[in-house]
Amino acid sequence: MRQHDITRRTGTRQRGVAALAITLLLFFAMCLVAAYANRGMVFEQRASTNQYRAAQALEAAEAGIEWTIAQLNHPQRIDGECLPSSDPADASFRERFLRPQPDSARLEPVTWMVGTTPVALQPACVRTAVGWSCQCPSQGLPSLDAVDASDGLSHPAFAIQFSAESQPGLIRITSIGCSSADGPCRPSSPGRPDATARLQAVLGLLPGLRVAPTAALTAKGSIDVGTAALGVHNLDVASGGITVRTGGIVNGSALRLTTAPGGATEASLSAQDAALAAIDSDRLFATHFGVDPASWTTHAAVQAIDCRIECAVRVATAIDGVTANRMVSITGDARLAGPVTLGSASQPVVLVVDGALTLSGDVTLYGLVHADEIHWNDGSSPQAQVRGAMISASTYSGNGTPDLHYDAAMLRALQLHTGSFTRVPGSWRDF
Repeated sequence: MRQHDITRRTGTRQRGVAALAITLLLFFAMCLVAAYANRGMVFEQRASTNQYRAAQALEAAEAGIEWTIAQLNHPQRIDGECLPSSDPADASFRERFLRPQPDSARLEPVTWMVGTTPVALQPACVRTAVGWSCQCPSQGLPSLDAVDASDGLSHPAFAIQFSAESQPGLIRITSIGCSSADGPCRPSSPGRPDATARLQAVLGLLPGLRVAPTAALTAKGSIDVGTAALGVHNLDVASGGITVRTGGIVNGSALRLTTAPGGATEASLSAQDAALAAIDSDRLFATHFGVDPASWTTHAAVQAIDCRIECAVRVATAIDGVTANRMVSITGDARLAGPVTLGSASQPVVLVVDGALTLSGDVTLYGLVHADEIHWNDGSSPQAQVRGAMISASTYSGNGTPDLHYDAAMLRALQLHTGSFTRVPGSWRDF
């Protein structure tokens, strides 16, 4: 009897030990499963964070490209923080970072010297708690403002590098985006961002003037100046020395014409040009500007002015407010009364009037004028002149005696240095 009780107690203890071992084994297995699940969760969290930061850097780089295009197309002066400036010593963003070559028409980045090595200037921006803070240095590396990394906000940044292309009118930009303002986005900082992205795009200049006229005065219709001593001069051999080109007749008994050396003055006047008379006005505009009038006004740099009365002061103010890329569009008829000077020999202007343009007095204009029709009155203004060219989509008339000088170099400058930058299709790359 006693032996039976001992055997039963021993069997009970053995079964308890087995249950404990199985429980411990199951608990250990559950711990392994929990650890593995937690490991997977941590991995997914890290992967999600890395993906977020990588996307943030990529978006910053893309923002840098868009910001650069907008700045290149903005003709206003800027200071060292890329903000609008009224200081006459400041230049526009385009002038600050790009240098056009007059002979080849290639665009090259402006550089500064690191020892004996030229290094392209770089603008850079960082996202702060109150918005983007940028630097547009004229010498040295960009020095971005320090940001508070403990404010719980993200502070992506980007830096822009310019490089020349062999084809005229093209410039390559490299935008480096960072998840924070460190490393390549802040060259003076020793830190490294969690993620970076590098994007490239080639920008092409859509010129404000595509094809220069060949005559100092072009009129689709007739020219009627009566007995006024209108002076028209073209000494450029390459253009053929054409002074006047018109689709109609020329009524002017006291014209003062000057053509290229060796040319005949009478032959420099091309009247009743059948091809010119037959062309549509919008087509005539597109022949010289490459687009129709409505599309031309969409150039980012065009300053649109609506002045139904005398607007010489408004036009002069608009032109003088920018240092380069001077393009002005006037809606409706316009009057320009002198004395006034529009543009300069080094910074000519493209003036497009969607209506009749009436000039009087001492008006001096450097560049190209295009209007639906042109009237120049007031014969007592010997200083009135245009250096560049004039185009009328219909007629030219008046009793004024201005001197219209064909300036091939100035027109060439307008072709090369005015207009808007846009992306070249197929040039975007992220490798």
